[in-house]
Amino acid sequence: MPDPESRALAWAASFLLLASLARVGWVRFSGATSALGKGDVASSVLDESRRELSEREARSRPLAQGEQIDPNRASATELDRLPGIGPAAADAIVHSRALEGPFRHPQDLARVRGIGPSTVARIAEHLDFSTPVLGRVRQSTEADVVDLNRADEDALQALPGVGPALARRIVEVRAQGPFRSVEDLERVRGIGPATVERLRGRVTVAPR
Repeated sequence: MPDPESRALAWAASFLLLASLARVGWVRFSGATSALGKGDVASSVLDESRRELSEREARSRPLAQGEQIDPNRASATELDRLPGIGPAAADAIVHSRALEGPFRHPQDLARVRGIGPSTVARIAEHLDFSTPVLGRVRQSTEADVVDLNRADEDALQALPGVGPALARRIVEVRAQGPFRSVEDLERVRGIGPATVERLRGRVTVAPR
């Protein structure tokens, strides 16, 4: 057999051997990896499916006769059970009460994005305001100017768009260092340029 042909056959045999070894190694590695995570992945997917099913059932459960929901304490899942309130509006209610303070009357829910007078009229009889709302929210006037470095949480809640949670965060951030300007409010989680502009003229920053 000529030498070139022998060399070609030897090269081809070596290539096939290496390819076979690589394939066997990959199969074993993939099998070991899959076996290692198979139980965890299956368990995680099953748990997630159960949670989604449970939440879907909770949201779709109709209100019983005479049942009422407290809009100041109910979760988004519970609020979604109100007639005409879908997931987006339920989340918006929770967001609004966190930033703008509690609801005192059914009409207060009209401030929530996606909820109009007709929806308020439809859900009014299903709302429960009997439990006293903690905290005091006073009404402010256009003449009120709040000092960000001295105001307490009640005074901060008088500002437009500032509810209990946001007022508390302002005080917490202030404790880490005083505000130097109105723009400094952007240090507070939940406050962006749009909120700063809305509060401009309503707040001041006195040196400390």
